[in-house]
Amino acid sequence: MHPATTASADNFVDAEKPVTWNVNDIPWVPLTGLFINKSGYKAVTEPAYTNDAYSIELTSVGPGGASATHVEPHAHLFYVLSGVGEVTVGDETSPVSAGSVSPISAGVAHSFRNLGESALEMLVIYHPPRVRAKPPMPTLRTTVAALRQEATGVIRVELQPADSASFPTFTPGAHVDVRLPNGITRSYSLTNAPDETNRYVLGVLEAPESRGGSRYLHHALEVGSELIISRPRNNFGLADSTERAVLIAGGIGITPLLCMARHLSANGRDVVLAYCAQTRKHAAFVNDILALDIPVTWHFDDEQGAQFDLKRYMASQPRGAHFYACGPTGFLGAFERACSDLEIRNGHIERFSGARPASESQPSYAVTLNRSGRTLNVLPGTTLLQTLLNAGVEVPYSCQEGVCGTCKTAVLAGEPDHRDSVLTATERASNTVMAVCVSGCRTPSLLLDL
Repeated sequence: MHPATTASADNFVDAEKPVTWNVNDIPWVPLTGLFINKSGYKAVTEPAYTNDAYSIELTSVGPGGASATHVEPHAHLFYVLSGVGEVTVGDETSPVSAGSVSPISAGVAHSFRNLGESALEMLVIYHPPRVRAKPPMPTLRTTVAALRQEATGVIRVELQPADSASFPTFTPGAHVDVRLPNGITRSYSLTNAPDETNRYVLGVLEAPESRGGSRYLHHALEVGSELIISRPRNNFGLADSTERAVLIAGGIGITPLLCMARHLSANGRDVVLAYCAQTRKHAAFVNDILALDIPVTWHFDDEQGAQFDLKRYMASQPRGAHFYACGPTGFLGAFERACSDLEIRNGHIERFSGARPASESQPSYAVTLNRSGRTLNVLPGTTLLQTLLNAGVEVPYSCQEGVCGTCKTAVLAGEPDHRDSVLTATERASNTVMAVCVSGCRTPSLLLDL
């Protein structure tokens, strides 16, 4: 091995002086002697060969494809090895081909598009050296201020800020990811009013099939315990509409809908609620609901002797209303059938458990990682997420059931087999994003923005 040519800082873009694309403005030092592992991102073999001057990686864009528009925290250069295409830096688009150099300033949005019939292959040179890794999800330290049995199998967990005087505000329908001391992360809806910043209130059902999440909260959590949670995220937001909001809850599905009801009632909006549970003892947050003074239809299976007639109830509501439902899988299936039968266009759902992962039923396929050029084989019986993690690819994830949206990843080519419950119909139809924890592939391969 020979020492690599050391590039000086003068050969790279000054991060404090944003530039536009112009290959002639950038002097180039040949990269003779660099050792590149084509299986993916690698720093230069050893710092001694470069004096920590730069780090490198290979990336490629397939024919007809494009990289997602993104920004990086470091100034860097793209050296095109082969292919033809175009680069967009900020608002300026210019052609690229073999030998082109595209300087990118730190924090400037950019993307590449392949306009040829072969791969657009590029060497990316970063200065200073860096390791490709997604920034950690922002978290909040909290203290358990109160625990209370809310209903049969349901506890109320009240959290207060541990590091500051207030929590971030959130929107109705939002949830937080709770990192438990046993290593499990689970998502729970926020039930209190969105403008309350002194506390977050969760409702947690102890699931019979619990894998350790709800069981821990019910039996090991104590007042005064510390919990790490994510900032609130929302996959179940209220539509921007003045029409009536019809909230339909099944069991623990009341949690996000209670938050919605608080917000709508406080703002003088037209809102009604239907709450279904096995028995009165299984109905949580009853006093909170009664305090809102909104029209409520209560249904308890043991008293009525039958399950709630969702279709009949929904047919009694204004057809232009927005319908929001949350509850068990069978309950939401009945809601979706009622929406279809009644031709209700404004139906919104949130699931607490996802569909069966695609790994159980589909053949193997290849997944290529656009940023590194690596290609991995996803074998039958293995999820895409498991394959990525086993290969050392950093992917944020939480629920592993396709219901929280943490693992949403951009798709650049191929057709995903969507098994999640978090993407919108538009997102699924576009095939430009997927939940990698449960979804698979309908085509022989996928190209992901990883």
